[in-house]
Amino acid sequence: MDLNYSLYTIPIYWIMAIAPHAYASKLVREANNNKWNNANPRSTVHHDQISKSVPSDVFAKYERAEAAHKNSMENAPLFIGAVLAGNLARLQPSFLNLALGTYLGFRVVYLAAYINTTTQKYSYLRSLLWATSTGLLFYVFVKAGNQLAL
Repeated sequence: MDLNYSLYTIPIYWIMAIAPHAYASKLVREANNNKWNNANPRSTVHHDQISKSVPSDVFAKYERAEAAHKNSMENAPLFIGAVLAGNLARLQPSFLNLALGTYLGFRVVYLAAYINTTTQKYSYLRSLLWATSTGLLFYVFVKAGNQLAL
């Protein structure tokens, strides 16, 4: 019998989701004499101060890293829902482990692409990675729905 590791993917996802934000703040601190407004880091004033105090390429990468973080947070409910639906439907652990592990692998590549893509041409590859990974989650939902409909 295969062991079901799918619930462990939720904290792994959370770590992956927070990593781009940590990277973004590191970029700014390194380019700004270790200055970071941790008292109110989401304020528009802080954002404006960053844009004026770091080189434009660093600021652009900071923005992409923050966007990757926000995208991960926006997709977290779908991911967690797929994990829970798969378990509720008692899908085969080998399937859940493979599907969710593959999803996490796609997300790692997607996050790297999101942070590092600077051209319109390659942004479509990033979007394809997102669509493929999201399709995997929908596949888990469909399999769970089919199982529960029996």
